[in-house]
Amino acid sequence: MSQSLYKILKTKHPEAEITLYAPRFMQPIVERMPEVSHFIENPFAHGTFDLRRRFAEGRKLKALNFDKAYILPNSFKSALIPFFAGIKERIAFKGESRFVVVNVMRKNKEDFPRMVERYAALAYSLEEVKTAADLPPIPYPRLTARPVSEELLTRLGLKTDRPLLALGCGANYGPAKLWPVEYFAEICRRWIEKGGAVLGLGTSKDGPTVKAIFDLVPAALQPCFYDIAGKTNLTEALDVAALCAGAVCNDSGMMHTIAALDLPQTAIFGSTSTGYTPPLSDKAVCIEAKTECHPCFKRTCRFGTYECLKSLTPDLVWKELERLTHV
Repeated sequence: MSQSLYKILKTKHPEAEITLYAPRFMQPIVERMPEVSHFIENPFAHGTFDLRRRFAEGRKLKALNFDKAYILPNSFKSALIPFFAGIKERIAFKGESRFVVVNVMRKNKEDFPRMVERYAALAYSLEEVKTAADLPPIPYPRLTARPVSEELLTRLGLKTDRPLLALGCGANYGPAKLWPVEYFAEICRRWIEKGGAVLGLGTSKDGPTVKAIFDLVPAALQPCFYDIAGKTNLTEALDVAALCAGAVCNDSGMMHTIAALDLPQTAIFGSTSTGYTPPLSDKAVCIEAKTECHPCFKRTCRFGTYECLKSLTPDLVWKELERLTHV
């Protein structure tokens, strides 16, 4: 979602060079963002403070003479490095009371409900944009997919003779984001019976979930189900996903990746809300719970029922998927 900020900055300042300071795992995706000129690895693990080392990192960045720093995380420690680097303009939302370390500060986060609106607002002065209503249209993130090699297709045992449906069935956040595996399996059954094939995407952590869905698909249809969870790196998964005709995703990183590829998808929101982090694509339709407790934003269901997810039936998802993909 931060790519929307980079797009706005490049439109406003075409000559600008954008350097992203971020964890190493982001680099392959960042390389697919034409707006970003350079990448510097942020070596700090999540939650690590280490003031002395942050000071040293800041001194390293100081030598590169940056004019501005846009600080996207909310934490105090994330603002320390640009401060130690002596970057003249350090632009961010207030976050954890970051006075002094942030010197161009927005304090009205509540006026920008969606995360992408908060990122986009940082590209404008406080006078230009006061609330989300003042924002010009926000450019959606778009990742560049590359042709999939025959070697990769062979390694994955993947055939492309049928329309592929991508499954984003994982979510690191927790089970309150996980649509039931039997529901996913029902969508797979209908898609394959219509002449398609299914692509189970994800990391090795998602492998058990993809396997559980595969096991629930009728045996006669399983040859058209490709389980590649944990068998690709991030950019390989991106390029393979671009081959798909559509997708069904939980509210997850995969959902946002599919949106950045501008593929038709139905996105499922159980405990979370489309008011905060919806998929940024005109080809995405969100299926959102309407239970009384929604949205709770909890990782697990406090009632133990997960009714918000169970209420979103396969029929609801299939109806939208069928319309989006013209199955």
